[in-house]
Amino acid sequence: MSLQSIREQRGMTRRELAQRSGVNFRSIQDYEQGHKRLSSAGGDTLLRLAAALGCQIEELLWDVGEDESSELLPQNDVSVETILAQRFYCEKYQTYGRWLVGDGRICIYFVYNGTPHRIPFRAIITEKLLTWVKQAAVLMMEAALDKLEFERRWAV
Repeated sequence: MSLQSIREQRGMTRRELAQRSGVNFRSIQDYEQGHKRLSSAGGDTLLRLAAALGCQIEELLWDVGEDESSELLPQNDVSVETILAQRFYCEKYQTYGRWLVGDGRICIYFVYNGTPHRIPFRAIITEKLLTWVKQAAVLMMEAALDKLEFERRWAV
């Protein structure tokens, strides 16, 4: 669901959302019109919007594109609720991750240094493979964080 559809579902105008959340009206307008990506917003902004709208941050972020998620495979034999209940931890970066599932798509979601990140994830998830799938997700998180840290350290 997009920010605009959640806001409209709550019967709020952009101005009301700006007043309740403390997020600039122009930013809300830019997120809704696609001039800025909500997935690039800081954790504080996402938290304030979610609190003002009475929803989870993940609901705001689910408006993702093909490059940020993968289709849930029909071979999965684990319920979406079971997948969503899973959490994992990357010891190297002391960061927790979780799954985002919606609109028939799935991705790994984590916040690092106040910035939310998503990684497409394509795998068959079964009860038997759940432990291994979570370990694969941690390795993917760690690889993404290694890349972010490398870019941060060596950026000109």
